[in-house]
Amino acid sequence: MKKTAQIKKSGFTLVELIVVISIIAILAVVVAIIINPFEIMRRGRDADRLSHLAQLQQAIAVAVQESTASAAETLCVNTTAPCSGTSDVGSRSNNGSGWVKVDLSSQQTVAFATLPIDPTNSTTYHYAYCSDGAEWEIDTVLESQRETPKMAGDGGNDDVVYEVGLNLSLIAASGGSCTY
Repeated sequence: MKKTAQIKKSGFTLVELIVVISIIAILAVVVAIIINPFEIMRRGRDADRLSHLAQLQQAIAVAVQESTASAAETLCVNTTAPCSGTSDVGSRSNNGSGWVKVDLSSQQTVAFATLPIDPTNSTTYHYAYCSDGAEWEIDTVLESQRETPKMAGDGGNDDVVYEVGLNLSLIAASGGSCTY
């Protein structure tokens, strides 16, 4: 009687590999849904937007208080009221010739080397400034699901725009001092 040698093979079968790869894929999808990296990036950009507008609001308030010129000359440097500008097409100069028409270059309290711009700075996501010579407003659009309710609750006249300033009806689709 002849004995045949049996060779024992070890390793994974194709079915086992497919099952493991499927489990890994399902876990990756679940983690991506839970973490939602796109929403996290939108929240980061919105945090920058809210910070920029708060800093600008403070800087403009200080500039108006410290100025010896009239409010119209302070809020609309080198131009007549109403004056306006947007960060997507305007200069970043802080001397009143940029998209914000207030001279922030000589301030010591709240200093800007250059004016901030929106993290995306596109035709949809940008900052808009408007002043009627006595009051002013700066607007932006927020994009994260967590922050968008702030747009309706900011006290302004537009529920799809986040507004800060002294008069939140200067920038409007129609009827305001400035339209965009």
